[in-house]
Amino acid sequence: MLKNILLNYLRHAKLKYSIYIKDLNQVDICDINQFQIIPSASIIKLFIMGSTLERVSTGTLSLKDRITINKKEKVPFSILTLLDDDNSYTINDLILLMIIQSDNTATNKLIDIIGLNSINEFIRKHNFNSATLQRKMMDNDSRLKGIDNLCNISDCALFLELIYNGKLINEEYSKLMVNILTHQLDDSMMRIYLPTNITVANKTGDLELLKHDVGIVYTTKTDYIFSMFTWEAISDNYAKDLIGNVSKITYDYFMNGGKYLENH
Repeated sequence: MLKNILLNYLRHAKLKYSIYIKDLNQVDICDINQFQIIPSASIIKLFIMGSTLERVSTGTLSLKDRITINKKEKVPFSILTLLDDDNSYTINDLILLMIIQSDNTATNKLIDIIGLNSINEFIRKHNFNSATLQRKMMDNDSRLKGIDNLCNISDCALFLELIYNGKLINEEYSKLMVNILTHQLDDSMMRIYLPTNITVANKTGDLELLKHDVGIVYTTKTDYIFSMFTWEAISDNYAKDLIGNVSKITYDYFMNGGKYLENH
């Protein structure tokens, strides 16, 4: 049983973690601490993407709408800080930057456009009961006051399962979200030890000593959700490597008919 394999592998782990893995062609689920609510880091951007595309689906916003971003709106960890201030970007551009590069300026602009309250309404409407957006990206003053963006791994897995099945907003926008996630540029966690020729649709989250990765893995044997949160790690690289190893164990498990390979 995968859960027992992972619990044994992680018995001396030097961090805290939660895991949710689901075979999307069966009912097999491996869940560990799945309801633990912790800071989401950039994982919250999944819900911002969903809320934005729901607004697009109603016709009140278009993916082709062009947006300008002034210098004062630019924040760290954003490629937009390097680009000309007089550039304009489509809503589609901002979503792509937010997801595949985790661009914080693009994220904050989408929060301004959609509205923090509206994003939280989207979250509640679709029964992502643990997730909440309470601050913009790089708002360190709020974070120091204990105001943070939160979620648990179970809601992330639900989001992924809904878009996999074409049931979040509708089939068209679910497929679009999956497609966007397949272009993720951060391969330092769940994808690092996986074969490069398989498709993975994932989103990472990255804060100091807190590393998350959630995604859909498409294989020749089955498709599955892999999601793992880690926090209070002894180092960032340790957490990333551990997520990579747990992801590889999971991949090998599914590819070998539920058998654990002892070389891990």
